[in-house]
Amino acid sequence: MKKIKVERIAKVVIYPAIGIARVGDSPDDYFLGPEMPNQNIMDPSDYRDKSGRIKRQAARFRIYGLNEQGEIIKELTDEEANIEWRVHVANKKSAWYKFDLAFDIPDAQTISSEKRNSKYVLEDRKKLVIDPGERWISGVNINNHGGENAYAFDTGSFVGKSVYLGELRTDEAGRLIFLGGRGMSSPILDEPLSDFANNENWHDDISDGSVDAKVTIDGITHEAQGAWVITAPPNYAPNVQSLVTGYDLLLETSISMNPSNAPSRPEFHTHILPIFKRMSDYQWVNAGFALEFGWGNFTDFSDPRIIEKLKDKSVRNLPTRQALFRRFRSQPYNYLQADSWPRIYGDAMTLNDLNSNDPREMMALLGTQHQWLKQWAEGDFDINEELSRIKKWEDLSPSEQALGLTRAALEETTGGPFHPGAEFTWNMRIPLMYDAPFRLKRRAFDQMEWGDLLAADEVLAKDGPLDGSCPGDITRWMAVPWQTDTASCLSSYKMYTGEYLPTFWPARVPNDVMTEEQYERMMDKSASVPERLGALNPRIRPRWLRDIVYNDKIPPANLEFEDAIKKFTEQWSKIGIVVQRDGPSEDLFPKTLWVETGRRIESDGRDR
Repeated sequence: MKKIKVERIAKVVIYPAIGIARVGDSPDDYFLGPEMPNQNIMDPSDYRDKSGRIKRQAARFRIYGLNEQGEIIKELTDEEANIEWRVHVANKKSAWYKFDLAFDIPDAQTISSEKRNSKYVLEDRKKLVIDPGERWISGVNINNHGGENAYAFDTGSFVGKSVYLGELRTDEAGRLIFLGGRGMSSPILDEPLSDFANNENWHDDISDGSVDAKVTIDGITHEAQGAWVITAPPNYAPNVQSLVTGYDLLLETSISMNPSNAPSRPEFHTHILPIFKRMSDYQWVNAGFALEFGWGNFTDFSDPRIIEKLKDKSVRNLPTRQALFRRFRSQPYNYLQADSWPRIYGDAMTLNDLNSNDPREMMALLGTQHQWLKQWAEGDFDINEELSRIKKWEDLSPSEQALGLTRAALEETTGGPFHPGAEFTWNMRIPLMYDAPFRLKRRAFDQMEWGDLLAADEVLAKDGPLDGSCPGDITRWMAVPWQTDTASCLSSYKMYTGEYLPTFWPARVPNDVMTEEQYERMMDKSASVPERLGALNPRIRPRWLRDIVYNDKIPPANLEFEDAIKKFTEQWSKIGIVVQRDGPSEDLFPKTLWVETGRRIESDGRDR
């Protein structure tokens, strides 16, 4: 019998509360998703296997023990406890309702969404649900190399066709490793793709579901507080965080559930600097942000000299702080503020309909973020330099480890805009979805039938489809297949709004990128300084989706929509991944930058 040599465990909890896995077409290789906030995930082979295929991102889950006072006191591993993991994921996209608009915004009050694949009725609609059921795993280093059928989610089907949604493994300490699907999407009977989010007779291998565990310590069995796992599309720009992250979104939701979860004063390194830094980090994935917030600009918020200015809380610096604060779209944003920061499309974007004055054409920061900036502008903020230092895992307290797992996973996701989104969509900001901060509420029974049409009042009501979740309920609101939305979320749909802006979520789906050739030119010390600096010019950066959505010219022109989404659905693994690189040693150049790597897309002559 395994013995534990710490104070008595009263409760066990799974962390992260929500784990993020990502699809990839590499049959064997994978990497672990981020597990520590502010620590970039790095992969020595740039997230691809030896054949150039994209690796899957695995989500790892751990068990933590709490004492009688509810304090997190220790991670529990196979050394101290017997852990039996249970996971149940599903894909319900094709059996759900179409995505038209986020149901919680004013414009959605007059919208009713039809069912996807409405020709399937009654019991036949179950054929559209890919549900392989629950899987169990226990022990150390189980299914290490994959291939053991007992741990694979491969018995679900789409209209009779078997679909693989992932598998379970454990590591050397008995922690759970979840791997999702392989990014495969296909139709019934060669149905063509025609829409960004709702393609009839199509499926993909995205999924989500519950993560549970029974933990036995000294002969006493505990049912762990459960978690959730979401399988998402690839992260095409690792370590570039969205201006509003999924963590920001769920933190605001937790504050709306319990205002005491909000800090009384913002802390500079935790609440203020990330907002500014993310705008400058966007310079590597969008040329418009590069021109305004990029290297060499007075608003390059990654420059240590400018960071010191932001950190200055003196009265002397008050005009600067207030001027920067006024640049942001105000809250509540009840009128259109097109020129304000950020230049990002909103939940109600209508492709720049000239008749639209909806303020949600553009995204605003979250209410909490805006309030923190307001306090910062007034000089009402704290500075804790200890929070700017990167710690080693073993130097973190058990509580810091556990809470950091959730934060790290969600900081690499997108918290808006939602049309529908990257990893998840607007429903994740609805408090009804949760029974505790960051913990999704479980639904006692599965319900997919809500009538022929789904309307906002029904969706948002107590006992409605958001009042608890079953496996597959988070991702069912997303695009089917995922590739058509990824290939459709672009920048500057109408050139009269700007050459590069507004944009959608370039941190996951880049717009304009620095190529390896440009990077090598900048790194070449035998070239002249003007030549090397010229390689940093945002205006020479090609589109990330060139030869798919655009031709390869500058300025680019759009290609046919149906051809574009078809090609991306077929070749999503050959697109470039924008990865972190070291810059030159000279002060004239950025110390860190992001470069497109691994691109294998070839021109098919459509732009000729």
